[in-house]
Amino acid sequence: MKQKIIFFLIFAVIVSACTAVTTKKTTIDIRIGIDGLSLEFLKNTPPQKVFEEDVFPAIIRVKNKGAYSIKGNDVAVLSLGVEKDYTKKVNLLKEGKVMQEGAGSSAIFNLNGKSQLNPNGEEEIISYNIEAGKIDPQSEAHPSTITATLCYPYETVLESTICVDTDINNLRPGKKICSSQDLIFNSGQGAPVAITKIEPLMLPLQLSDSPVTDKIKPQFLIYIENKGPGVVIKRESVKDFCTKSDTTHEDFNIVYIDAFLSNKPLKCQLEKKKGSNENEIRHIKLKDKKDIIRCALEEGIQRTDDAYLSTLKIELSYGYTQSISASYFIQKPVS
Repeated sequence: MKQKIIFFLIFAVIVSACTAVTTKKTTIDIRIGIDGLSLEFLKNTPPQKVFEEDVFPAIIRVKNKGAYSIKGNDVAVLSLGVEKDYTKKVNLLKEGKVMQEGAGSSAIFNLNGKSQLNPNGEEEIISYNIEAGKIDPQSEAHPSTITATLCYPYETVLESTICVDTDINNLRPGKKICSSQDLIFNSGQGAPVAITKIEPLMLPLQLSDSPVTDKIKPQFLIYIENKGPGVVIKRESVKDFCTKSDTTHEDFNIVYIDAFLSNKPLKCQLEKKKGSNENEIRHIKLKDKKDIIRCALEEGIQRTDDAYLSTLKIELSYGYTQSISASYFIQKPVS
């Protein structure tokens, strides 16, 4: 009897251990990489050769490889550009979540990004039927091109632990819990626009009525770069950019920023430019795909506070566009 009891106890321990192993969940870091949405023509669409007035398919696969989900009122837009003189008709096939934007042939759709349940993100297949036009009577064939342009809203989120050190000159006795240092990010945050570096600055808080105070103002220089294959556009212009032709220089390279230190909002601004009085701004305009913005805790912290670790959260909001092309030949029918 005693042996049976011991056997059952050992068996229970083994089963419990196995259950613990099998139910252990692995957490995946989805905020890594520099991908947003990607697009590609499916193989043989369009076909390499078509005849005049043939109807042929153009099918595009769109994948959300990043960490931001495009859902709700946020939509991605895909437009198809063709040679109008050599194309009779372009028909979008509205299937699944794909809807038609207005009276044109642009497609709009939602697309979830990477998650713990789906670490690869969602994909959508967008199909068109295209009717080829006639070519010049003197020509046997005409080379033509289809261009698929994708526009979508996206966000980059970085959450990191940073040291807030009021004793930057190391004058106080005793050991500090941390010291202020630059943070470098080489792996991206699961989005095409990446935060590559953060430089912390701890400067005396200066007030207009009192040049000397007992506070320090934590500031952070945030380095931002477009590392993806496309172009940053203003988030509000996403739909128009893919459906209208009247885009302006002001629609390009705009990135909005929000930053928080221990959940307290920071004031973000560009450095004041020569001859300008305006330096309070919540967005940056990338130049050569890069820029730097300074964010500060305006209220400051006590100069006598010990160094401590804090959470710095940065959110970037923008639109993004990228294009791909595929070529084919229009031939006269064989007589």
